[in-house]
Amino acid sequence: MGKLFIVTNTVSHPAFDVKKDCKNVEVIFYPGDIDFKDLFKKMKLYSIECVTIESGGTLNAVLLRQGLIDHVIIVVAPLLVGGENTSSLIDGPSLKTEKELIHLKALNLVRCDILSDSYLRLEYDVINETVID
Repeated sequence: MGKLFIVTNTVSHPAFDVKKDCKNVEVIFYPGDIDFKDLFKKMKLYSIECVTIESGGTLNAVLLRQGLIDHVIIVVAPLLVGGENTSSLIDGPSLKTEKELIHLKALNLVRCDILSDSYLRLEYDVINETVID
């Protein structure tokens, strides 16, 4: 049986109680903000080579700007949603200076599938070596 890894920065997270009874639960604790580069290095120690992350725009922005995302799958729903406070695929602080343009990540389309009910499944490789002339 594989292990379930739970990463938290909450001292009272219920995972600590679950770990006492389940040998296949591993809790990785960070006392402050989670250091994702460090976390991914730790995961390699457990022979984890691939991680699927299903998250919202805030975490997506953190991981993308740290160069930790190398592949993206996006399902586009046939629905228009808007509003200045509506979350997007990549949230977080806006890029405001020329120096911050290094955080732009080009995508290379790997696959496009038309799903039922007009949904699209788009699969991209992330090009993490952004070059600014």
